[in-house]
Amino acid sequence: MVSMENPRARNQDRISELPGELVHHIFSFLPMVDAVRTTILSKRWKKVWRELKNLDFDSKREFRKYKGGPHFATFVSRVLYFRDALDIQKFRLNISCPKCLPCIADWICTAVWRNVVELDLRIRFEGGEENFMFPECIFRCKTLEVLKLTLTFWQITCDPPTSGSFPSLKFLHVSVSEPDQEVMQKLFSCCPVLEGLTIDGTIDGDSRSGKYSFMISAPELTTLRIDLENIWEFLDVSIDAPKLENLDLKRLGLTNCFLMGSAKSLVNANIAFREYFKIVGQLDLSNFAMALLDQVSDVKSLSLSAHYLEDLHLPKDWHPPLFRNVNQLRLAFWDPSCWELLAVFLNSAPSLEDLVLEDRAEGHSEFAELHWNPPSNVPICLSSHLRTISLKGFKGLPVEMEMIRYLLKNGHLLSKMTISTGLHLLYPEQEELYTEFMMFHRATTCHFEFMQMHV
Repeated sequence: MVSMENPRARNQDRISELPGELVHHIFSFLPMVDAVRTTILSKRWKKVWRELKNLDFDSKREFRKYKGGPHFATFVSRVLYFRDALDIQKFRLNISCPKCLPCIADWICTAVWRNVVELDLRIRFEGGEENFMFPECIFRCKTLEVLKLTLTFWQITCDPPTSGSFPSLKFLHVSVSEPDQEVMQKLFSCCPVLEGLTIDGTIDGDSRSGKYSFMISAPELTTLRIDLENIWEFLDVSIDAPKLENLDLKRLGLTNCFLMGSAKSLVNANIAFREYFKIVGQLDLSNFAMALLDQVSDVKSLSLSAHYLEDLHLPKDWHPPLFRNVNQLRLAFWDPSCWELLAVFLNSAPSLEDLVLEDRAEGHSEFAELHWNPPSNVPICLSSHLRTISLKGFKGLPVEMEMIRYLLKNGHLLSKMTISTGLHLLYPEQEELYTEFMMFHRATTCHFEFMQMHV
């Protein structure tokens, strides 16, 4: 049968018939260069880019062969000049060319004048000696709620107003490289309504004092994440946040943290100690570890991780503070010898209900001779509160089997134990492992769940 196709239907521009809201939604995910290029696809799209509220400019991605410079500066300026006079929801700028310095402040001010809500500025100079001064309009912006900064701080300066800075800023994410202490201090002390703060990057300078310090002062801050690599310099961080609830500290090494009135409101604490033993020799880090644990002792959920027991330099008779309110505890280690700390923590968390143990060690042969040293007395949490246990990265080492046998025997209220095996499982047949587990004495209400981890 011959198909009688309508020629008009064949030549119909279906792209142009897409709903306007859908077109704008699709365009919002495109880099600005691609959004402008789409004008050749449909007559109806010739002016769509002028109405976009999400603007994404990247000198390395779209202007790599020109190395940014005048071509990139001309493009950004023309887009901002010719677009419709509509508000800007999100403005992202990724630039590494010093030649564009004279234009950056104007671009930012244009976004501010258009009531920008989210600013994502990645300003990294690959040459030149000029410094970039943050325009004052950023600090005065009444609509700005999210600010993301990726900056080489030794080329950045800022002078925020003495009052009225960031009146609506709720979330701040700062990625730093060779940061300037004075700039950091100013930036973290002028956010009166800030709720979430993330600081990451590298502190690898060579200051004359050998010490780097800054203070975070935010009366409404509830969530703080710090992930700073500080290899050669001591880092002092003072935190004045009376409403702080969530604290996440990663790659923690040569760091002193002072929670000035912030510890009372803390609910969740995640602390990851970085491997520093081989780098700093015999430096005693125990004061750092013990002081920080003492400050977070009232949290309800505590997560700790370390590479080696020696990383913490804890004395043999060391005991953590009493974690009277902790009902969720997660311990993650790269060395099974760290399980020696489990007994200590069980005795210090009388209200513990949920326990997660994570073995991140890659091998198992060097740990085959390790054995579990149980507490002298059964911890209160085991006999009265503990209900769920999860062991991740299980290898079937003697120390693990003995530890699990002990927990099952003394966990009178246990309802569930989850075992997640990794690639380094000693048992050739998992059925053999399951059979051995089923022989362990356990509470009648407790059941096993076995899972295969995909790593």
